[in-house]
Amino acid sequence: MKQTLKFVMALGVAILVVFAVRAYLFTTYTVQDNIGHVLRRGDKVLVNKWWRAPIQRGDLLVFDVAPAAIGQVVALPGDTITLAGVRYRIPVTCCNRCQCPDCKLYLFDVGTQKTLVFKHRVVGKAYRLW
Repeated sequence: MKQTLKFVMALGVAILVVFAVRAYLFTTYTVQDNIGHVLRRGDKVLVNKWWRAPIQRGDLLVFDVAPAAIGQVVALPGDTITLAGVRYRIPVTCCNRCQCPDCKLYLFDVGTQKTLVFKHRVVGKAYRLW
């Protein structure tokens, strides 16, 4: 009886550790749409939620826009982009009053479209598994 109780306790602790790692450190996602030549629909990626390096052009990131999406950074704050023949500049800050470092916008290629995402919406950096 003691052995069974010890086994159940060890199994319970192991399950809690796995859930904690998935919730706060690493998790996996499945790519929903082709993203350039980098990822194809159905590819699996490992997401490092503790990644805090500066965002660079070409990074694969997961952001928490419902549902969670994976995208590749194609433009940074201050870059000029052209949409439907009109030129736009991605703002360096969201407004003149805000000096928050997480308020910057980045242009992501999410496969079928491009979308602007605030830095504070980024969950972590994605690494292709297979």
